Amino acid sequence: MTTLDFDYDYLVVGSGFGGSVSALRLVEKGWKVGIIEQGKRIGKNEISDAKDAPRKLYWLPALGLKGFLGYDIFRHLFMIKGVGVGGGSLVWGSVMLEPKPSFYDDENMKKMGVDWQEELAPHFATVKKMFAVEKNPRLTKMDHYLKDAAKLMGAEATYGSVPNAIYFGEPGVAHSDPYYLGEGPERTGCRFCSGCMTGCPYGSKNSLDYNYLYFAEKNGVNILSGTEVKRIQPHMGGGYQLTLTSPNKKQQVATAKNVVLSAGVLGTLKLLFQCRDRYGLLPNISDTLGACVRTNSESITASCLITSASAPCKTNMIIVTAAPPKLLTVIALPRKSIFSV
Repeated sequence: MTTLDFDYDYLVVGSGFGGSVSALRLVEKGWKVGIIEQGKRIGKNEISDAKDAPRKLYWLPALGLKGFLGYDIFRHLFMIKGVGVGGGSLVWGSVMLEPKPSFYDDENMKKMGVDWQEELAPHFATVKKMFAVEKNPRLTKMDHYLKDAAKLMGAEATYGSVPNAIYFGEPGVAHSDPYYLGEGPERTGCRFCSGCMTGCPYGSKNSLDYNYLYFAEKNGVNILSGTEVKRIQPHMGGGYQLTLTSPNKKQQVATAKNVVLSAGVLGTLKLLFQCRDRYGLLPNISDTLGACVRTNSESITASCLITSASAPCKTNMIIVTAAPPKLLTVIALPRKSIFSV
C-alpha cells in the first residue's frame, strides 16, 4: 500500500485532551488527520437541554441514554467521563493545577530516566496559553468555608484562588475572540453559575471545542463523531486498518499509516486488551499493558466542618455520628447518602 492509498496519515481515537492536542499538532505539520469520537457533537443547545432533562445528560447506551456525561463504577472508585466531541473537557470543572513535586518523585516516573519536571515545563506553559488560564476573580460562601477548613487543619497558607480555564470577562456579555488574535470563536463572560461539570451552555468555559479542536478542524482535521472503534489490526500493506461502527450500526473500515490512541485510560485499555487478547489482532502488545494506571489526580470531594455531634452538616450528606471537632471529607454523592464517621 502506498501513502496515497491510506485514508489518513494519522487516525486519532478520542477527542479529549490527549486526542485534541495530538490532532492539532499533527495537522500543523502537514499530515492528513482524522479523529474518531464515540460521542456526538455537543453544542450550547444540547447542554441547555441536558440541564433540564437528565436523560439527555447521561451516557448509558445500555439504557438508551446517549448524552455526554458517563461514569464507571469500581470497588473503590467512581469515575466521571465525557462522551462527545471534546471528551472530558465537556464535563470538566475547568481547574488547571500543575503537578506538585510528589508527582515527579513517583517511582514509576523516575525509572523512565527522564527529568519530567524539566521536560514538561514548556508544554505546561503552552497549555496555559491555549486554555487562557487565569485565577478565578470571585470568592463565594463555599470558598470561605474552604478557607476556614484549611485554617483548622493548619494549612491556611495553601488556600488561594483556583486557576481556571474560563473566560471571565464581563458576566453574560459576548465578546469577539479575546485570546487568539481574532482567529478564535466568540466568547461570553462567565455567569458564575457553578454548572461547569454538566457543560457550559454560554461559551464561557474553555473546553476543547473552543481551542485545540476548533483550530484542528480549521486546519483540516476530519472529525468522525458518533463513531466507535471496534477493532485495530495491521494492514497488509503497512499501517493499520480500523473497523468502525457508525450511528446507524453499519460497520465501515478506515486505514491509516499511524494510529494515536487517546480514548481515555479506560477506553484505550479496553480497546487494546480486546485487540490483543480477544481478537488476537495485536499480539505484540506488551504484557505490561494495564500494569501501571493512574487517574488525572483530580477528585470530587465535599468537606464538612463539624463542631458537635448534633451539628448539621451543610452538604448533601447525612452524617450519622461525629466526635467534635472533626473535618470530614467524603466523595460527593447524591442527597440521602449516609456515612458513619
